[in-house]
Amino acid sequence: MAVHEVEFNLSTHPEIRSVRDLTTRGEIEDYETGKFLRSFFSYIEKDGTVWYGELPGVRKYYLTVEILQRELRKIPDEKIYPLYDERISIVASDELERQNYYIKRPKVSCAGNEYTLKLIPRMLLEEAEILEFLGKDQHRHPNIIKYHGCTVKRGRITGLALEKYDVMLQYRFQDDPRDLDIAVCMDGLRAGIEHLHSLGLAHNDLNPTNIALDTEDNPIILDFGSCKRFGENLISAGTPGWIDEDYTTSAQQHDLIAIGKIEAWIREENKKRHSD
Repeated sequence: MAVHEVEFNLSTHPEIRSVRDLTTRGEIEDYETGKFLRSFFSYIEKDGTVWYGELPGVRKYYLTVEILQRELRKIPDEKIYPLYDERISIVASDELERQNYYIKRPKVSCAGNEYTLKLIPRMLLEEAEILEFLGKDQHRHPNIIKYHGCTVKRGRITGLALEKYDVMLQYRFQDDPRDLDIAVCMDGLRAGIEHLHSLGLAHNDLNPTNIALDTEDNPIILDFGSCKRFGENLISAGTPGWIDEDYTTSAQQHDLIAIGKIEAWIREENKKRHSD
């Protein structure tokens, strides 16, 4: 179901003045053919109000402010944010102002479909619970993203406050002229995943977009939206190209296969750099 078929508030418009104001902007393709289907876009206000839209036939590069103001729809809080759970820690507002945290928001790209829209609050809450567990002193690991608590507005969890990194493994070879220390990167990645597995958890979606790097090329594992205990059912899992086959339950093997593919990709990217 397209976003305009989902009943959102149509009576108001977001105060958006530039396409650069968007929180996310992307494209949805046919899974089998790769053919472009539609663009999607979202805008989240400072108070957490979420606006979302999809538009068939218009590539994301051709979106204009006029189009955005016409197509963006306000999503009610209850459809996108879970109710606050007192077991989840809250990051203080003054700390948010003082620190340069990355605030992970709900996966609003799912909002255009009635079925996946219903899953968004649950997905954010479950990730908060996993990060809360991994953030306990006895469960922390230097190769796993540091979590500082959640943000709360109007009695609902609106985001997850995480340590911020400037370099993603996906773009490391484009953004940094230095050679990547492959041994340091892979040793750290394996150490982080081995620690996760020792706690009975699997990540289930390892790929270069979910790995940050610090200034010394130590990997930091991100995105725990698919992280579950072994054997548990998954809402979402795996990224095409980084898995051998589709799966619906959490397992160590998914991470081990992904690590092998990531190392092969790193070595290939490194080889390309030195052959140019």
